[in-house]
Amino acid sequence: MAQAATVVMEGVKVIQGTPSGSLTGPTLFLNMWKVIKPDEPDVTMASLRMARPGVDGYIIKDLIPELTCPPKQALDKAVAIANRGDVSEVYVNADMDNLPSLGFAAVGQRRVDAV
Repeated sequence: MAQAATVVMEGVKVIQGTPSGSLTGPTLFLNMWKVIKPDEPDVTMASLRMARPGVDGYIIKDLIPELTCPPKQALDKAVAIANRGDVSEVYVNADMDNLPSLGFAAVGQRRVDAV
């Protein structure tokens, strides 16, 4: 999914979709999905991960592996965590398996090709 809508909440950019360029600092990724069971009310689930550039690529950490809550509450929680952690962007429902390649300039490294 390509990057789509962007809004600013409490000073944090909330972006729907996958980043279109390399991450240059810590970034939060909020995933939300519905669980539908017959004869039961639908439940919204969420997870929160952080990715940041490292020497060998992105370092990804699960912050909240799974949480049951309404979408607005999950988004508010992600924005609050971003503010506490000096994170300026939260991506919603990004494809974490297809993050853009980490540019060497983003982590101050030069590429050296093996011979």
